Amino acid sequence: MPDDVVMNHRRARTYAVCAVKLDEDHTDAAEGTFDAALTNALVAIVASEWPGKEGKPFTKPASKLLGLIREKVDKEPRVVQRAPDENDVFLIRDPHADDGAPDAEEAPVTEGSLADSIFSWQRPAGQPLETRVDVGTLLDALDVTQPVRHAREDGDEADEKPRLLERRHVEALLALDSHPSLWALDMEREDRYEDSAQKQDEREMEQAHRTRKRIGKEEADRRAAAAADLHTSPTPDDPSALELQECPVCGYEAFSSDGGDELSMQVGIGECLVCHYRRSPAIANAIAREMEWERRWERD
Repeated sequence: MPDDVVMNHRRARTYAVCAVKLDEDHTDAAEGTFDAALTNALVAIVASEWPGKEGKPFTKPASKLLGLIREKVDKEPRVVQRAPDENDVFLIRDPHADDGAPDAEEAPVTEGSLADSIFSWQRPAGQPLETRVDVGTLLDALDVTQPVRHAREDGDEADEKPRLLERRHVEALLALDSHPSLWALDMEREDRYEDSAQKQDEREMEQAHRTRKRIGKEEADRRAAAAADLHTSPTPDDPSALELQECPVCGYEAFSSDGGDELSMQVGIGECLVCHYRRSPAIANAIAREMEWERRWERD
């Protein structure tokens, strides 16, 4: 993979990690995080649309990149347009939005193309065919972040309460993800969700191990024997119900499922009737995806 593509992947990743954090909380010492997200996003966008204009070997600051996008509305109106009825807001058109051009999902993928986003070769569902760049709001955000980042007091503002990032600044930052060089926020959110679910699953397993040790083998055997009567097996009215499964913690065939994974790989979502290990939908789906990847790998 070309170095510039790898670099843009890193920029998109940095943007996504920082932007998702800001989406969750933009009030706690967020200035540096905002600047990192904005600069990496703008460099990725400009490098894709106008290679070399982002600055090499040293990239331009975010304010300069925003100015460049603003200037392109007169120089390249087919690429950058003014947003109707909005002051200092510009729209970068998707290259596949023109009549007769293939849809983003059908466009051939080539190394270094705009389709070469960090996480996917296809446009995420629901993404607009243009990227909204609110230059005015993003420049205003930089006016907020720069004094804090550089530990300075600007003129008469020294005696005033410092400004803070606002939700509108974060919304303008998140809107940049519509550009094909990014398309990174959804995957970052999913990664964070799965990471949180994995940590919770580890805690569930630790608790289940303690339970199994505390109750002893005799009680565990008794619970396992009673599991069949407590579990609802498949019936003609509910053929999709899962049979009792082996618990990954205690090893007894006593895992009772309330449902299954999203890929129908027979990974149960529920609780062990012996050690009370609970498997969440997120973990079941992650296991199912891994099983599917292994199946495809063996087939290919």
